[in-house]
Amino acid sequence: MFGGTDPVTGVSGYCDAFAASFSKKHCIAAWESVGAVPCACACLRNEKVWRELGDADAKDSIHIALVGMQTANTITCDLLYAHGFNGHLLKAVLRKKKEVNMGLVTFLHTKEHVEALTKPSTHGAVFEVTGGDHFTSDDMFKAAELPAKKAKIEQ
Repeated sequence: MFGGTDPVTGVSGYCDAFAASFSKKHCIAAWESVGAVPCACACLRNEKVWRELGDADAKDSIHIALVGMQTANTITCDLLYAHGFNGHLLKAVLRKKKEVNMGLVTFLHTKEHVEALTKPSTHGAVFEVTGGDHFTSDDMFKAAELPAKKAKIEQ
């Protein structure tokens, strides 16, 4: 079957076609040709293959399938976890397209930055303005005092 002598006819000299076709050298050459060399996975980074949630129209069939797979995986893993299994180990999270925020950009310790800190009313909005800076920065204290100072000036 894999080379050698044919047991029925007794004819010998057959080469092992399986070993010749699936040798380590031939497998690595085939993987390299498609970019799937172990630990590289270059084929998955191709623009035609790589997909993220939100990179296409919401009516796109692939986008709908990705959302469905993500939802099914989340529900299934949560159900397994609720029944005492390690469902969290099977959880897969699809990457979401990163949105570039072109919002307010100010420099620390400037008048514009302090004035921008007086406008937000929620923690998320403050985070947007500060870029994650801590609440005990000098600009935060100045921003807290600015409305009172403006009110005094107007009187």
